[in-house]
Amino acid sequence: MILQQRQNVNINDNNRIYLSGYWGRDRFLFSTNNGFNWGNKTGTLRWNHLFHEKLFSNFIAIYSNYEYQLLFGNDDENKFEWDSKIETLNLKPELTYFINTNNELSIGGEILLYRFEPANAFGVSDGEVNDITLPKKYALETGIYIGNKQNIKRLSIDYGLRFSLFNYIGPGTSYEFSSNPIRGINRKIPLSESQVDKWKTISSYTNLEPRFAFNYKINSSNSIKWSYSRMSQNIHLISNTTASSSLDVWIPSTNNVKPEKGNIFGLGYFKNLLNNNIESSIEIYYKNLQNQIDYIDGADILINKYLEGDLLYGKGRAYGIEFFVKKKSGKLNGWISYTLARSEVKIKGINNFEWYPRRYDQTHNLKLTSSIKINKRILLSGNFIFLTGPPITFPTSKYVIQGFVIPHNGKNSRNDIRISNYHRLDVSLTIKGKEVNKKGEIRKNKNSLVFGIYNLYDRRNLFSVYFSQGDSLVTNTKVPGQATRLSIIGSIVPAIGYNFKI
Repeated sequence: MILQQRQNVNINDNNRIYLSGYWGRDRFLFSTNNGFNWGNKTGTLRWNHLFHEKLFSNFIAIYSNYEYQLLFGNDDENKFEWDSKIETLNLKPELTYFINTNNELSIGGEILLYRFEPANAFGVSDGEVNDITLPKKYALETGIYIGNKQNIKRLSIDYGLRFSLFNYIGPGTSYEFSSNPIRGINRKIPLSESQVDKWKTISSYTNLEPRFAFNYKINSSNSIKWSYSRMSQNIHLISNTTASSSLDVWIPSTNNVKPEKGNIFGLGYFKNLLNNNIESSIEIYYKNLQNQIDYIDGADILINKYLEGDLLYGKGRAYGIEFFVKKKSGKLNGWISYTLARSEVKIKGINNFEWYPRRYDQTHNLKLTSSIKINKRILLSGNFIFLTGPPITFPTSKYVIQGFVIPHNGKNSRNDIRISNYHRLDVSLTIKGKEVNKKGEIRKNKNSLVFGIYNLYDRRNLFSVYFSQGDSLVTNTKVPGQATRLSIIGSIVPAIGYNFKI
């Protein structure tokens, strides 16, 4: 379910207020008390002030709250509930000054306040409640930046510099771990923990992020672009890549977790055809990444206050080539894009210290969108997607412990197998309302009715594959085990929507 609202207010000629809000939530339930759901609530307030024709300011306030929840159980007397969330408040003042028609200068700052709830969890067994909630985490990030956009004849230059300070702050708990992990497990031993008061700094990191982009117009229909940027990431996603549901946990950089950093290079060639009715481009990119994060085999991700001791760090790389063609006008228009890419990491203690693909690595990514104007009011659209199946880790053997089958990966491999490729076709028919009323006047209120079909040819795309003991019991002659293929929305889904604009 999605709710979205936008409102613009012109206070006077020099002041405008823009307000928008979004609320969305997706639910996937196996039964009334079993399943998972996730959603996001955001709100944005922007105040635009014009000082004079060359100088204006934007003050932006953004609130976001993302939450993921898992629940299962038979009734209120026997159940388990877990949820994780990340809440942010972002304040961004910015000044833009037009030096002249070919030179635009921007100066601004940013303050971000984070609140992490890694695990709000409790279990109920025969009516007895066991609260296993983990403490919240807090972080404060501040930054300043300066940027300039400049045109010099055929050359366009966009460059800037950003400096940020990230503080992991209290109230919270600071953990210290041994420098040497447990042999054969790679889990670090917790040595001590201490409580930190509110707003006190536990650890801090500074980052300097330059960026450059050059666009040279060879002529009216051909151009070349080159770019470089250095990026840092202080918020990290820890995702269980082998579970039947992608249970995710967000954590900040701490005294044990350093910011992830990367140098990104890009080079592209752009060409317009048929009097600029068709746009085409080819781009290559390369990313050199540091402090990449993954977890040890057997890590406890969801409810583990010592999660930082289960994390390992290394380097990463991502590279690829992208092709894009777009037709902008006529009764039939649309675009097609294709990307050939790799995204890999190399971390000591994982995959025998060899390169392995990330969970979201996609060798092939093909997207095709088209639409046909049947007449002024009726539009027929289609969207086709093809993606290489994501990598996954399969067990190579299994143990039996007290009658239970435990899958085991004896090769220490990671993401060495891919599940089947993903592809899907969606279609929709849009019928626009009449633009002119009976008096011949143009309607201020615009509306449209949309009929759609998701997954037209009923493709059952795999979400994950997981292994379990199944319903059979261990005997002297048989050790059971089964692989379960899970597909979400693996069927045709019709839809109807009504859009209106006041």
